[in-house]
Amino acid sequence: MRLLKLVFIAALIVGLGVFCYDRLPKTYRYEIEDWYAGLGEPAFIESPDSFSKRPQDDLIREYKNRGHKLTCYGNLQKEERIVAQNDYLCSAHINKAYDGIPARLVTFFFTKGELSDVRIEFPSSSFKKLQSYLSRKLADRQRLDTLPQYNFGTDNMGGKLMVWAVPNGLLITSDSEVPGDITVLHWTNRIVLDKRRAP
Repeated sequence: MRLLKLVFIAALIVGLGVFCYDRLPKTYRYEIEDWYAGLGEPAFIESPDSFSKRPQDDLIREYKNRGHKLTCYGNLQKEERIVAQNDYLCSAHINKAYDGIPARLVTFFFTKGELSDVRIEFPSSSFKKLQSYLSRKLADRQRLDTLPQYNFGTDNMGGKLMVWAVPNGLLITSDSEVPGDITVLHWTNRIVLDKRRAP
């Protein structure tokens, strides 16, 4: 009888949790999902200004050796690519990045067998911590978005993009937080810049 009571109480708690979870605002649900997906996953430690073109097989082997559970596939759909040339990607859940900043996902994009882009996703609650880390880490790197001859446009929500020149490409993120949405840090090996003359 005691066991039956425990089972009933456990089922009641689970049922109540599911009921409450479905009624939470999306922001909180995403935060819970990110936390759950990252449980037991390793932190992402590669410095954002150290990315470079690398052979696809070498990178996959290295990250698997670090304990990351990579999901990899080719035949990418248009919406899965950053640029039309991307032909393969690998992604992995992560629990933290850099200075212990809560993070959710890293995706590596490849073009013709070489790393061409890296996209690291953070929950919106990590925005200020990421901005603080980048301002320290990239203090000696040139901010291209502050120069009048360049126009990098905006992110999906209309926020201004922050762009740093790093040794093997560009680092890009948004300068404003969108509550409930992810924050993205993107490295690309493309250094084609949209030069616009200042008026």
